[in-house]
Amino acid sequence: MYSGEAKRPIFVESIKVDTIWGGNNISKARGYDKNYGTWWEISAHKKSSNKIKNYETDKDFYELIKENESAMLGYGYTIHEMLRLGYLDTVDSLSIQVHPEDEYAMKNSDDFGKKESWYIIDAKPGAKLVAGTTTDDVDIIKEAFENGTLEKYLKRWEVSKGDFITIPEGMIHALGRDILALEIGTNSDTTYRFYDYNRTDKNGKKRELHIKESFDVVDFSKQPEFVKGEEKSRRLIDFEEYIIDELYLEENMEIILDRHFCVVSNIGEDCIIKWSGEKIILQKYENVFVPYASKKITIEKGAHILLSQPGKEI
Repeated sequence: MYSGEAKRPIFVESIKVDTIWGGNNISKARGYDKNYGTWWEISAHKKSSNKIKNYETDKDFYELIKENESAMLGYGYTIHEMLRLGYLDTVDSLSIQVHPEDEYAMKNSDDFGKKESWYIIDAKPGAKLVAGTTTDDVDIIKEAFENGTLEKYLKRWEVSKGDFITIPEGMIHALGRDILALEIGTNSDTTYRFYDYNRTDKNGKKRELHIKESFDVVDFSKQPEFVKGEEKSRRLIDFEEYIIDELYLEENMEIILDRHFCVVSNIGEDCIIKWSGEKIILQKYENVFVPYASKKITIEKGAHILLSQPGKEI
């Protein structure tokens, strides 16, 4: 299939992850009778890479990109600039986590650092997530961790449909129960579990914590950026690592890929993408990777999408 350059927008197979906190929103929408908490929709990570659906190839997504990073990502862009997207579907709270920056991750976890953002697709009334702490005093947090009172220092945010929140490296965070979110972040698979509410898995065992690593990388002064939901087109975030736009299309929209790739996430009803004279249906909750070599796509009016792209100009 591959002669050095993939041009057609690429669809991949989701990677399903069975978790103790998993809900059934995506499972039901896709015809599964088992709850899966995480669905990696776009993942070109060497430890967790999607299979390709619409090209005849033995390569996984990571291998396909590595074969010709310039054609896939843009000239000068590498797998480091690739984005990673996944659905988080919760019926219970996630563990309190923290992610490292590049330097620590590369030295200790053979990985890149992880910055991420969450777009809230749906949430039950009163649903909350954890992002940051109410104090930046490390000694207070350490004492609370040791005596079991950590939860009173966790900063909680009530969320509803359309809200958006950023999760920088070094900030502790966790989705709460009854939330469906799309995570958009850097190309990393490194998470340090800081605290897990003393709960056990289906075998009665407590899950592993990463206490040393967590305290190595945590920065209790860090706070998120929180953007309330609005039914209008807007830029949600403009980071060096990535830019995310929420778009309600009242007219057809042409996207020119003159520097790098993009990812289109359909968070509304089925919509249509046009590429090189071909009409491609993008179903609800579906995500598509558009290579730099695609050059141009058109999204037909009526779509409600998120458009994600690297922020760094190379």
